[in-house]
Amino acid sequence: MDHPAIRYVFIIATAAFLQYTLFTQFRIAGVSADLLLVVAIAAGIVAGAERGAIVGFVCGLCLDLLVVTPFGLGAISGLVAGVVAGLLEGATVHSARWLTAAIAFISSGAGVLSFAIAGALLGRSDMLSLHVFTILGIVGASSALLVFPVVKVCRWADPEDALLRAAVR
Repeated sequence: MDHPAIRYVFIIATAAFLQYTLFTQFRIAGVSADLLLVVAIAAGIVAGAERGAIVGFVCGLCLDLLVVTPFGLGAISGLVAGVVAGLLEGATVHSARWLTAAIAFISSGAGVLSFAIAGALLGRSDMLSLHVFTILGIVGASSALLVFPVVKVCRWADPEDALLRAAVR
């Protein structure tokens, strides 16, 4: 398991398993944390926007296999979240834990909104209800908390990129 791609496959498979078996069991207002989205965000934080986009797209495809929404919405939202996280991390000058949490919160919001907007464009107008604000808050808060251990796991997957990027919390 020397190549980052192999390590990311292992991470994504583990995250998909945990999402399906554990995280979906714990809901607040009908919303659960999105571990696959957090993996995309952490990959963007550790290795940049391009790696965040790739990992986010694959994470989203895994999510698409687990839910009954139009296929591809998860891939779009994961890609968007990974890119936003990578760009925001690259734009910051000073690394701080609160900044990592803020990047995760904002990136997850971008992913959730892209999911809802793309779904509405595909004819699922119910995806743009007021419940989206509840989803934004709960997924954002859970992402801000879960991003710290997942960043450490992504550093294991991408040790060279983690050393080259700014010191990530």
